[in-house]
Amino acid sequence: MTEQPTPYDAVAYPAWIYPETEPSRLAAIARLHGLAAPDPAMARVLEVAGGDGLNMVAMAAAWPRARFHSFDLAPTAVARGARLAEAAGLGNVRITVDDLLDAAETLAGPYDYIIVHGLYAWVPEVVREATLRLIGRVLAPQGISFVSYNAKPGSYLRNAIRDMLLHHVEGVADPQERLSRVFALLEDYVQPKPGDSPAVAALRWTAGPILQRMPGALFHDEMGDIYAPQSLTEVTDAAARHGLAFLNDASPFMIYDGLPGGEVAEDEVVRLAQADDYRAATFFHQTLLVRPGRAPRRGLVAGCLDDLWLGAAAQRTGPGEFTGSGRSVEISDPDLAEFLDLAAQRSPERLALRPIATTLERCEDIVRLANAGLVVLHAAPAPFAAVAGERPLASPLARAQVAEGTVGLISLDLKGVAFADPGPRAFLALLDGTRDRAGLERDWAASGHGHEVPVAAALDHFAKAGMLLDADR
Repeated sequence: MTEQPTPYDAVAYPAWIYPETEPSRLAAIARLHGLAAPDPAMARVLEVAGGDGLNMVAMAAAWPRARFHSFDLAPTAVARGARLAEAAGLGNVRITVDDLLDAAETLAGPYDYIIVHGLYAWVPEVVREATLRLIGRVLAPQGISFVSYNAKPGSYLRNAIRDMLLHHVEGVADPQERLSRVFALLEDYVQPKPGDSPAVAALRWTAGPILQRMPGALFHDEMGDIYAPQSLTEVTDAAARHGLAFLNDASPFMIYDGLPGGEVAEDEVVRLAQADDYRAATFFHQTLLVRPGRAPRRGLVAGCLDDLWLGAAAQRTGPGEFTGSGRSVEISDPDLAEFLDLAAQRSPERLALRPIATTLERCEDIVRLANAGLVVLHAAPAPFAAVAGERPLASPLARAQVAEGTVGLISLDLKGVAFADPGPRAFLALLDGTRDRAGLERDWAASGHGHEVPVAAALDHFAKAGMLLDADR
């Protein structure tokens, strides 16, 4: 196809990573429902409208035996991502320019995991249909698709803010001038005023997070030509027309959407989740879709965590108290408390759940912790080294980012890590798997930074940051 500039070439959408789309997390949700899921280490993963493909590049660095493909319509973004993947020497990821309307008919599959993040509510109906048609055509029999979108009813308030912003810049064509005016308006609008009614206070509260958004995200999301939030029911009804069925939400805070428990008929699951959306004014969904007829289990049972791993997202702050993600919980089970404390100490390593999740009650407690954002469930052990090997090897993506002068590096755990100081950056550049400990000691001393920290301590730091692979992987 002929590559044509898009609005995303004129104003770049901020590139970043989305840990909730990692196949290891998606597979864990499937297994929680009693479903088989493709091995994340060997998976075929597609991202639709992935911009510069950074999300796929980051996963490709962590899972060298898996295969990743990202496509987008914006040639500038695609070229940027392709250059980074090449600089990192990643042969297991492709980033291509493709039109979704064409791909829906011609892209060859199958794919084990399909990710559609930040597209579905910002495109015309014909593109939404093409998205689901593509997924329905190329999703593997045991595959999982992730589709995120701004949701009703919560987005009704955001619609009102969008209308106000667009009215404010009516007749202004220059993108930067539009952004400048919108940010100035929002800075004033979010400030509470005497006599605010409850409705106006709610709108100001809704505008607050929009003011904190990156300019490129605000330009394309709230100020884009199309903004069409969808209800969960609308999405699942449309998905059913393309041979897809609801599994759950990928957000840990909505994990009970697909696990209502009790004797719930399959056709009641979405209806109950939709009712929860109305009660909670849900404004964003990360809906997981699978092939129909797979009969997912809709409640927890003993042994449902046997093949999963746990990553800690909380720290112990008392004998049974754990705090993380702005929340605290009290755990009365001393063995579970000790397990979580160990997981926190060994983070970002993941611990197998089989030894601790031995009863239904323990399984329920752990899922509640996941729902609170205090732990993360995975279907595979961590794809990075907990301890540096004989020939320490850092993430090829992080080393490429250092070479490009990037400060915000991406770990193999799909987290952003700030590396601004020249010493750590110089040390990371040495971790290319060619040096044994003696060679590393020698070259670190010769770098001019060797006096800053011993090699052993530096390696421990990089391991704790999720930056090291095994040289023989």
